[in-house]
Amino acid sequence: MESRFIRLKSNLTIHTLIAGSPANPPLVLVHGWPSSALLWRKMMPALSQKFYILAPDLPGHGHSDKPTDIAYDLNFLREFIRQFYDTMDLEQASLVVHDLGGMAGLSFAVRHKERLDRLVVMNTSPYSDWHYLLSLNIFLLKQSILTPFFLNKTIFKKVLCTGFYDTSLVSEEVVNLFLTPWINSPEGKKAFSKTIAIPPIQMVESPHSLGTIDTPSLILWGKKDRFFPFKFARRLHQDIPGSLLVGIDRAGHFLQEEQPERITKALMDFL
Repeated sequence: MESRFIRLKSNLTIHTLIAGSPANPPLVLVHGWPSSALLWRKMMPALSQKFYILAPDLPGHGHSDKPTDIAYDLNFLREFIRQFYDTMDLEQASLVVHDLGGMAGLSFAVRHKERLDRLVVMNTSPYSDWHYLLSLNIFLLKQSILTPFFLNKTIFKKVLCTGFYDTSLVSEEVVNLFLTPWINSPEGKKAFSKTIAIPPIQMVESPHSLGTIDTPSLILWGKKDRFFPFKFARRLHQDIPGSLLVGIDRAGHFLQEEQPERITKALMDFL
C-alpha cells in the first residue's frame, strides 16, 4: 500500500492511499467523519487483487490539507470528488462512500453520473430529518469551544464507542488511528468541529434528485448503527431505482472496523 500526496486544481494537497495495479479497474474509497482513508485498511489488500484502489483523506481529515477559511458543505465536498477524479485521470471509476463521504458521493452521483461505473453507499445520511438525539450530539460536537473536551482521549473513546456494535473492538490502536490526525496540529483541532458545522439540510440532495441516479448501486449498511439507523438504508433503497440493499448484522456505524471480511465479500460480489 502506497502513501502519496497529490495536489488538486484547487491547490489543496490530498493524502491518498493507493494499492493494486493501475491496469485494474479503478475503485475510489471515500471515508467520513471523524475517520481517514485508514478506515479502509482492512479491505484494501483483498480489493487490490482485482481493483486499482485510490483512498483519499477528505479535506480537513487525516493527512490532507485542513483549510479553515472554507465551508465544508455539499458543494465543496462534491467538487473535491470531481477534482480528485480529474487529478488521478479517472474518466470513469466505481465509488464507495461512507458517512460524510456518503453525502458527497450521493451528490456526485446525482450531478456527475457519467463518471461512475458503480456506486456503493454505506451508513450515511441521505436525509436531513435526523433523530433529535443525533442532532443534539452533532450540535455539541461542532461547537469549537468544546473541541478540547471531545479531543480528550477518554472522552473521544466514549464517543467513538457509540459507532460500534461490539465496543470491545475500540482498542487503543483504533482510538489513536481516529484521534491522532485531529490533535497533531492546530489546524486539525480547528477542523474537528468545522468539518461538521454545516446544517443537515445543506448536506443532502432532494429525494427526487436521488431518484435520478441510474448508476448500478449497492446500499451496504451496518444494521446496528445508532447514528443512521437501517430505516435510512431502506428509504434510500426505495429512492434509488434498481438499487441493491444488503444489511450487515452485528455491525454499527463503523462497519469497516467490525465486519471487514463480510464487507469485502459484499463489495467483490457487487463490483
